[in-house]
Amino acid sequence: MRTALTQTRGVCWTGPEQLYLRGRKSSRTVAPNEVVVRIESVGVCGTDVTIWRGDYPGVPAGTVLGHEFGGTIVEVGATVADRSVGQLVAVDPNIVCGNCPECATGSRALCSERRLMGLDLDGGLQTQITVDAVQTIPVPGNPDPKSLGLVEPLAVGVHACSRAGVTSGARLGIIGGGAIGMACALQARSLGAGSVTVVEPDALRRATIEEYGVTAIAPGETPAERWNVAIDTVGNGTTIGAVMGLMERGSTICVAGLAEGGTVPPAKDLVHHELTLTGTFCYTAEDLRTAAELLAIHGLAALPNDLVHGLEQAPAAITSYAAGHLGRGKTIIIP
Repeated sequence: MRTALTQTRGVCWTGPEQLYLRGRKSSRTVAPNEVVVRIESVGVCGTDVTIWRGDYPGVPAGTVLGHEFGGTIVEVGATVADRSVGQLVAVDPNIVCGNCPECATGSRALCSERRLMGLDLDGGLQTQITVDAVQTIPVPGNPDPKSLGLVEPLAVGVHACSRAGVTSGARLGIIGGGAIGMACALQARSLGAGSVTVVEPDALRRATIEEYGVTAIAPGETPAERWNVAIDTVGNGTTIGAVMGLMERGSTICVAGLAEGGTVPPAKDLVHHELTLTGTFCYTAEDLRTAAELLAIHGLAALPNDLVHGLEQAPAAITSYAAGHLGRGKTIIIP
């Protein structure tokens, strides 16, 4: 193992509605199985906003935010044979035991000992980070480094489509046109879905969705045809109930959102229409690889986004997001 003196800067959560840009020097031992990554791209997520507000229990004060990130490998541990300096990678923020049945099958996010970077321990909203090499996902080709923070949300969409059973010819409805909704749309189209319709209340986002060649409607509008698959990226009882009225009998509804409020639809509605209601959480190792391949094809345009340059601007970007200024899509911080 080699010990190196590093100097980093990161955006820390210090309490409700408090973010602090911290500089830090540390002597960090780079273990044989680890790599050091210079952060190039960090996505802002609704979870970051929940933490900022102080509504996410258990987050230690002083934690560096950010669980959607990637960058350039600048150092490789002695026993790491399949990663190299200069390689562009996304980072899986899930820290897991590696020994349970879930980890063995690639479902790392379902590990009972799972911890999440950016929530339970320092995340990627900083200049540099050291991680286990197995957490890194190489992106094929020559991707724009600014796009690397998109791999994690893309993987969420890939997994949601898998859980929902999206296949060629599917008539898919998506509730919510944010990053996860658009990730679902991108993956569904790559799978050959017959039609994709996104329900989104924000007019700017509806226009952006249409620019991507996807049909967008406002809540309350009737889609052109009934759906046989739906993914609800909002996930409260109101949206789930509304979706049920737009489905064919014998269809599948997959819940991908974590909103509070509302109620689960009555069991009789599921039974009488023979609907399948399922959930989706995070992604598998294979989903991350698929997401990296999608990014290699589509680049920074894989998801609608707004770029913010400099860690100094990150607190303002997060508070703006919290205030409802959503922009075109995913906010990406370029450290």
